[in-house]
Amino acid sequence: MEGTVFNDNQRLCRQQGFSLVEVMIALLIFMVIALGLAQGELAALRAHNDNLLRDEALRLAEARLNELKGLAPTLTNKNWTLMAPNLQVNIRGGTVTFVRAVQHRNITKANSAANLMQIDVAVGWDQGNGPALPQPAILGTNHQVSLSTIASW
Repeated sequence: MEGTVFNDNQRLCRQQGFSLVEVMIALLIFMVIALGLAQGELAALRAHNDNLLRDEALRLAEARLNELKGLAPTLTNKNWTLMAPNLQVNIRGGTVTFVRAVQHRNITKANSAANLMQIDVAVGWDQGNGPALPQPAILGTNHQVSLSTIASW
């Protein structure tokens, strides 16, 4: 349109606001960023919950291991055995069942007058859809921690 002269009011009318396509692209970018942040937050919450359960299992294993260290002179060789009862622990409004197993065996060392015993304690719990762990299979859980020590007397 040669020769057409636009005044300032006509130019302003054409340049006001965003087009629908620009708004939709901006919303799409915002949605992708928001979903990414939400996924990151969920991953952090899951990791925090896993750590809470692992800390509780370690506390239970350590308490039982300390009890057994004091009883070392009276213990005899024993393969993995479940400890009864299973422990129900309330963590963050939910109840988690922990299963414990112990094993102890005498250690014979050449040229040693000390009596030595290795004591192992494993604590397991079920969480999510993870596969069952193989060692010790007696726990039958998909998460576990274990502690081991050597006691002498």
